[in-house]
Amino acid sequence: MIKLLKNPLFSIGFFFLLGLLITSFVYSEVVNHEVRQLYHIYDEDKELVDSAPIAPRKEAWLGTDKLGYDMLSKVLIGAKYTILAALTIALLRMLLSIPLGLVLGIYSPKLKKYVNSLVDAFHFIPLTIIALYLLRPFLFMGPEGFAYSLTERMLIEVIVLTVLTVPILVVLVGNETGELMKSEFVASAKTLGASKLHIMTKHMIPTLKDRFFILFGQQFVQTLIVMTHLGLFNLYFGGTVFSFDSMGTDPPQSVTNEWSGLIGGTKIFLQWAPWIPLTPILCFALTILAVTFMVEGFSQVTTGNKVYFKGYRKKKTKIEESHIEVEKSHFKLMKNSS
Repeated sequence: MIKLLKNPLFSIGFFFLLGLLITSFVYSEVVNHEVRQLYHIYDEDKELVDSAPIAPRKEAWLGTDKLGYDMLSKVLIGAKYTILAALTIALLRMLLSIPLGLVLGIYSPKLKKYVNSLVDAFHFIPLTIIALYLLRPFLFMGPEGFAYSLTERMLIEVIVLTVLTVPILVVLVGNETGELMKSEFVASAKTLGASKLHIMTKHMIPTLKDRFFILFGQQFVQTLIVMTHLGLFNLYFGGTVFSFDSMGTDPPQSVTNEWSGLIGGTKIFLQWAPWIPLTPILCFALTILAVTFMVEGFSQVTTGNKVYFKGYRKKKTKIEESHIEVEKSHFKLMKNSS
């Protein structure tokens, strides 16, 4: 862990997420989970200066929404729900997929071909569409309120978003394991009489553990993206509150103020009050960037390879190769002239 923290990319991403989570929990407790509301701003002479929605200014650093709720307060309260939900879903995906994938690749290589054929269909079906139809009955509030409690709604969404991706991850891990089973060190272990369980625990898991962390980071990012897509369809983590008054002027609201709900409920303000939807979008982007930095730093420390910044390395290598070719041509010219 000390080596990882010495890597600047990993440290930036890790401390950003950790700091954001700590700030979210502390701030939520201080304000008792209540969003700060600022509907009017007056000057020293008690004259009206601005009213909701208020653009970013010193009284509200990230502005307010239509109802005067402070956007900074909303994203801080919702940060813990968004990040912890994505972490939980990504972790459950890995805990289910890794053992099944290892068993599939080591014990059932013939079955792996049929599973690959079945799972290929999932690559052409958007995960968001399936999740939308499965989660809508549980997360949408009816005229009489929610049919399930907040804990049940969050648990259902975690389970659905976890299970939908497990088949693809099982095949991915199984294919990686199957390729390693063809390597020379595994053949040597088999020759010495090693069992499949020994090969799994002593060879496969230690070899693939670094790739598992990279895959975990990618699943975390993918979960955040899916949550964003669901938010655009007004399907929020923890439930969507609708206004059933005769006017119907209030947009759908998120119960937990998680970021996908802040995007979905405010997308209509993108043209005339852009700071309202752009605030949670920026939070999503920074969080995804932080996780990307962590994955890149981890890969550099553990394997020495780059995951996301390969282009720069290739470009640099091409420049160095052209440099070498020029030096060779100079050497030939000097040799001919002598």
